[in-house]
Amino acid sequence: MEKELKRSVCIQFSGGSDSSLTAYRMALEFERVHLLTFKHSGQINIENSKQSYEILNQKFPGKLTHNIIEVDKMFHNIYNHNYFRNLLKYRTLQVQFVCFACQACFHINTIIYCLRNNISEVRDGANTEYEEASPMQIKTVKEEIKNLYKNYGINHDSPIYDEHNNIRSDHQLFELGLRPQKDIKDDMEMYKKYQGYCRFMPGGVVFLNYWKRCDNFPDEIHKKMKEHWLEEVAFFKVIIDEQIEK
Repeated sequence: MEKELKRSVCIQFSGGSDSSLTAYRMALEFERVHLLTFKHSGQINIENSKQSYEILNQKFPGKLTHNIIEVDKMFHNIYNHNYFRNLLKYRTLQVQFVCFACQACFHINTIIYCLRNNISEVRDGANTEYEEASPMQIKTVKEEIKNLYKNYGINHDSPIYDEHNNIRSDHQLFELGLRPQKDIKDDMEMYKKYQGYCRFMPGGVVFLNYWKRCDNFPDEIHKKMKEHWLEEVAFFKVIIDEQIEK
């Protein structure tokens, strides 16, 4: 049992450059790599992640498994939980809570998958590129996320978190021979080839442009996102525990 725990790792895997680089590195460290791709109604063409999986599978034949998991109902339940209270309290920040609900849903389902499959290691491709506004990539929120995983005996980490300003993940994948060109993130057609696309992204752009004009950005956003996580974490635990008991 203990030996198997050390041999397996779960990766939250969109198929994009960040999660692909993370998966590549973990394939060098672990005997079994479980790639978890989550699907809900806010996403377009999430099946494109299969293309990224196939590239990695050719590099590490038989080592990786790819699971696309339907999470739409949970995504909506999280977003609608305390909706009117949140709208009154957080106002325009409610726009970004779509992203919060999406990412919270991913973490909850990752924990459930790990508990069901006896896995104690989780990694993701979170990094400082999106730290300004993406809720689960904010450092103070990430510490609380790690605490949630610890409650269930799972170690969570983001191994490329601090690398973006030095060498981007898409550049590293190109150097490794895992992408045909260097600047995948700057080429929308190539970007979409390997991963899904969020239909709510335009709303997030509007949100970000608005908040950048406000005082105390991004510190105030980070503070409120952490506050919101702490308000919701008990609800997340209820969801996890109910799913595990089934």
